[in-house]
Amino acid sequence: MPKNTDQRPSGAWAAVLAAAGTVLVVVLFVGSLLWTMVEEDPLPAVIGIMAVYALFGAAVVIGVICALVQRLREIKGGEEEDARKY
Repeated sequence: MPKNTDQRPSGAWAAVLAAAGTVLVVVLFVGSLLWTMVEEDPLPAVIGIMAVYALFGAAVVIGVICALVQRLREIKGGEEEDARKY
């Protein structure tokens, strides 16, 4: 069977760009929420809410980075080319 000569560039840049965009949006969103809460004199309950927002934002960022690392390993392993066979 002849080898396909139409080689597309790897999807690594797309994966990195998508992950960076997601991380940027989450950081800006959580950062703006925390900044507006800190502008006023925060009550103890508000500090707890800020901590929860920060934890959720950190969880999303860590999850996106883990998914990016997994996707880059898949691309490096050639899984993308294997899927094109079918």
